[in-house]
Amino acid sequence: MFWFFPPSRKTTPAEYAVLVVFVSLVFIILGTVALVMGFRAPAEKHDIAVALEQRGAWCLGIGFAIALGYWLFHRLID
Repeated sequence: MFWFFPPSRKTTPAEYAVLVVFVSLVFIILGTVALVMGFRAPAEKHDIAVALEQRGAWCLGIGFAIALGYWLFHRLID
């Protein structure tokens, strides 16, 4: 039962920055992929393509919002 060990030190701000940038990039990449797949979908799957495009746009917006929020936070703190 020793497969989970709590961290032995506090998390540094640089580690939080890496996590924020990684999550933001994942959202942006997923949103871009969803938009491209939605635009390239055949006409028979119009409803699915529209839903995919909407979710892709939301993912892009969330990714850019995270990046903008991190940038603002970083600019105001320094």
